[in-house]
Amino acid sequence: MSTKGFFNIRKSKEPKTLVIGIHGLGNKPAHSLIKLWWKKSLLEGLKKTEGAPSNFNFAMVYWADIMYPQPLNPNVKDSDNELFIDEPYMPEPIQAPKVKNNIWHIVKHSIERVKEVIFLSKNGLANYRLPFDLVIRNSFKDLAAYYDDDKTDEQLLDHIPVKNLLRARLSKKIYTNRHKRIMIVAHSMGSLISYDVLHRLTSNYNIDTFVSMGSPLGLPILRENIAKEHGLTYEDGDMLPTPESIDNWHNLSDKDDHFAVYHCLAEFFAPNSKGVGPIDQLVHNDYKDWITENAHKSFGYMRTPEMGKILSDFLNKKPESIWQKTKRIFKKDAKR
Repeated sequence: MSTKGFFNIRKSKEPKTLVIGIHGLGNKPAHSLIKLWWKKSLLEGLKKTEGAPSNFNFAMVYWADIMYPQPLNPNVKDSDNELFIDEPYMPEPIQAPKVKNNIWHIVKHSIERVKEVIFLSKNGLANYRLPFDLVIRNSFKDLAAYYDDDKTDEQLLDHIPVKNLLRARLSKKIYTNRHKRIMIVAHSMGSLISYDVLHRLTSNYNIDTFVSMGSPLGLPILRENIAKEHGLTYEDGDMLPTPESIDNWHNLSDKDDHFAVYHCLAEFFAPNSKGVGPIDQLVHNDYKDWITENAHKSFGYMRTPEMGKILSDFLNKKPESIWQKTKRIFKKDAKR
């Protein structure tokens, strides 16, 4: 085989696009399993769009192991075991569970639901600093560790702040694939991590599409934390900047998702210099139709027709020409 032929083969095998997923709060199944479930969910959404590709290149930014020493285990059948998976991936249509949850399990879910409504609603405790910090520390371990450098588990985290570890994983994935067109799909707290990383990247990198799903970015105290973290001047009612690295931002939320109760992120995040800001869409997360009534579940978000259309548009987009790339580079230089 000639040298030219060899390089042509290498070039044809090199994927030009990459979808990066980053999960949200709480313990998760092992990396390989959650990655498989995410891709299956995204493929279900993709099939709902006419003319969509049948496959795509996917990578998972997995960070549950930073907070939890053991992943959730699909082989654990005892619903009281901390490694039991309450809501495994199920293909559409979601089937009724073979085994009904016991009374204690139902009560536990009901308490969690009430807590979400009281704490995360628009008039809830999340609007006030003292109760926010108190409830976060007691009920949302991951988020508390992300914002509290002094009280992390030193043995588990080896004295390194949680937020640095989480951000480093996404930053490394982006850097490693910087020559590709990238789409980031971020669920729940994953959207907060993504925002922080993308804001720090400024315009040195281009993220073609950012999708936030079930995002808590609209919560008042979280917006205040973001501003403080990035050294932004912020008073109640101020808008935060959309990261310069983003070319498209889609925000998906279900009206019954209490983590994403502030559905209109466009009210809180100003467009960047490219005119890009959040495009908000209400969707139907079908996991709220299952026994756990969870409108926040990532799998349900990813297989919505709206997500399928966003993913299809990203995959079908024609790559930039040399002329377009040159214009973009000169435009960046002119603004510096």
